Order: sequence, then C-alpha cells, then structure tokens
Amino acid sequence: MVYIHYSGDVSEPAIFKHEKPDFTEWEIVIPRKHGLFGFFYHQFHYYRLLFECLKSLENLKIIHAQVTWKSGFDAIWLRRKFRLPVVITEHNTDWLPEDGQSPRWKRRLSRWALFRSQSVVAVSQRLADALSIAIHKPVAFIPNAVHKTFTDEPRMVFPPQNKPVFIHVSNFNIKQKQTDKIIHVFSQFARKQPTAILELNVPEQAFYAYKAANPQHDWTRIHWLAPTPNRRELADRIQRAHYLVSFSLYETFGLTIAEAVCLGVPVIYTHCKGADALIAENMGIACDARSEASLLRAFIMAAETTDWNYEEIAGKAKSLFSGDAVLDAYSDIYRKIK
Repeated sequence: MVYIHYSGDVSEPAIFKHEKPDFTEWEIVIPRKHGLFGFFYHQFHYYRLLFECLKSLENLKIIHAQVTWKSGFDAIWLRRKFRLPVVITEHNTDWLPEDGQSPRWKRRLSRWALFRSQSVVAVSQRLADALSIAIHKPVAFIPNAVHKTFTDEPRMVFPPQNKPVFIHVSNFNIKQKQTDKIIHVFSQFARKQPTAILELNVPEQAFYAYKAANPQHDWTRIHWLAPTPNRRELADRIQRAHYLVSFSLYETFGLTIAEAVCLGVPVIYTHCKGADALIAENMGIACDARSEASLLRAFIMAAETTDWNYEEIAGKAKSLFSGDAVLDAYSDIYRKIK
C-alpha cells in the first residue's frame, strides 16, 4: 500500500516504510505549500517520490488507484511508465444524479482515466450503473470493507428493553442538513414515546449550534456523543442502541450502515445509500430521504418491532462486508485482467 499526504510538520519530502503484520505501507510525506507555487511543488515531488517508491518494489503487477479525477489521471501516467494494467475504484458521488456538483472538466478527466483503465470497480451498485452509462464499459460492484472490529466479534452489548435507543453517526449528513431533520422528527416521535432516546455521534459545534437555535425540542432525551477515532468504542456505542439512523440525501456507500448490521444492529436508512441494495427487509426499515413523514413512520415502526434476529443480521452482513469477502472479490477482478 502506498499513500500520500501533505503535512505542515515536515520540512523535506520523504518516503517512510511501515512494516505491518500482513502487508507493507509506504508513506510519502510532502511539506504543505500554498498558492500556485505550492501546486507545482506538490506535483513535482509527488511524481518523483511515487515513481521512486514503485520502482523499488519487486513483483509489481497491477496499479490500483481510488479515483478522484487527479488520482485516476496519475494512475494512467503510472501505467505508461511501468507498462502495467490499472484498476480504478470509483468512490465519489459525482456520477450520481443527486450529487453532480463537480465542474465538467473534472468529470471529463475522471471519465478519461476510467475509460483508459483495464477495470473499473464502484463501491455501490447505483454508482456502478451510473458509471457504466458514462464510460460505456462494464463496471464491477464491490462494496467497501468493514474493519474487523465490526466483523470479528459477536454482539456483546444489548440495549435496555424498556426504552428504544437510536444512534446517528455522521459527519457527512451535517452538510446536507439531514441531521437537523432527524432531531426535528425524533422530537415529534418522542412526544408519544416518552422513554425514547436519540444519541448523536456528530461534530460538537454543529450539535450545539442546532440546540441553541431550537430550544423547543426535548434535549433531555437527545444526547451528544463526542466523535471517536477508536473503533472499539464506536462499536460499543452502536451495540448499545436498538437502531442506527442514517437519513442521507445522497452518499456513495453507507459505511456506518454496514458497520451497524455487521454488529447485528438493524438500521433506519434511505434508498439513496450505496449499501441499500444489500440491506434486506429483515435488516432494517427504509424511508424516503426527502420526507420527514416517512422518517417519523420509520421511528414509530421501529418502536413497535421487537422480533429482529440479531444473529441473522450480523451473519448476512459479515458475508457481504468482511475484509475477506471484499478481498476475494478484488482478487477475482485481478485474475481476469490479461
């Protein structure tokens, strides 16, 4: 694995090698610069160090890049240098109708890179379908893998049965204002369900800004949880809830949804998600991302449903989203490349 980042903590571009139990990471660090000079400075060192890094690797057979227009463009450049096949994974939402926000020139460069690659993989079926139309070639669908914290351990924590607990984990929905709607709808639901609790694992500033602007809600039953980088802590938080709530207008792949169902936690979700094609009726409750009434009905239905088979939910999800399942799918893609 090779990854690149720009940092204000280093003075000179450098390559670092990190030995892992199952693989080796190559980290390329470039001092962060600003302005037009910074752009050319980054590009020069990016190409120089990446070429140096890849040239030192033995048995290099395939170049695999995640595409923004830039990394896809760079991958094709590397293909010409190394004369190797390129596989591109598209993980952006720009090709979906709900999120065609990128400038046309970026989309054209991205399309060019995708068209020149030997194989294209998308992380949701909806994105794969949109890309197939855009680039006039087959696009495989392989979901993002869920970290082993969520797939290797059985469900150990069970929520209290006397009150429905809902958890919403998101940074992305803050931008869409969908988290505001979740709070608003839950407040309506909570009037008829006085024991219900909503936990929000969202940025602190966004939470308190909305709380200050909407004092009419019952904030005694809406709790803020500081976002955590610790996967074990996040898994415990999700397991303590009866449902995960993911009410998004658009998103390529609902990774949090996949994490929740791998833990056996059913979800309230919207059909815009990339993961929704894999979420069956016995794994959650679907609603319309543009309808608050639909979300309210989902809350009510969730409070009335108590017969979820947690082990069945977790078993099916792990077979879809585990690292081994995703790795096998990519291995099959690589084997088919001549």
